[in-house]
Amino acid sequence: MTQRPPRSSPSISTRSSPTTAACATSARLAECAAVVKADAYGLGMAAVAPALARAGCKTFFVATLGEAEELRGLLAGATIYVLAGLQQDTAAVYRRLDLRPVLNSADEIEEWAAFSKSARARLPAAIHIDSGMNRLGLSAAEVEARCRREELLERLRARSGDESSRLLRRA
Repeated sequence: MTQRPPRSSPSISTRSSPTTAACATSARLAECAAVVKADAYGLGMAAVAPALARAGCKTFFVATLGEAEELRGLLAGATIYVLAGLQQDTAAVYRRLDLRPVLNSADEIEEWAAFSKSARARLPAAIHIDSGMNRLGLSAAEVEARCRREELLERLRARSGDESSRLLRRA
């Protein structure tokens, strides 16, 4: 029976390579986000997320509000999305910690829009469209119907002129 060598600690290389440079050049206008849920898939969010931020990552996704709170403690200026959506009565926590919910239902869209209106702010969020994998999310038709209501869309828009806002206005 062969023995395996001991498992070493994970490391992240932030050195540039010709391939990395070529990708960076061809994707100048694109932004890449990191999913660091489940303790960065077991690698340790406290080590992985700051290394990714040093390498230029600005946007992160986590599964739960608890993970988002932990990540906010590590990365004060990062954009953080929470995949679990907007749990009831948590909107104020999202705003206080500058977090963005991934809205998974019509009820969540309505709650976030109402909170945004009461806060007199256009608070950013993502809308999860069901891609057919039988997970959370709204159908494309549900999103289109919601986005036809201009007053609802106005409360959800993060920035005027934002590309996603233009796409939603065309829906």
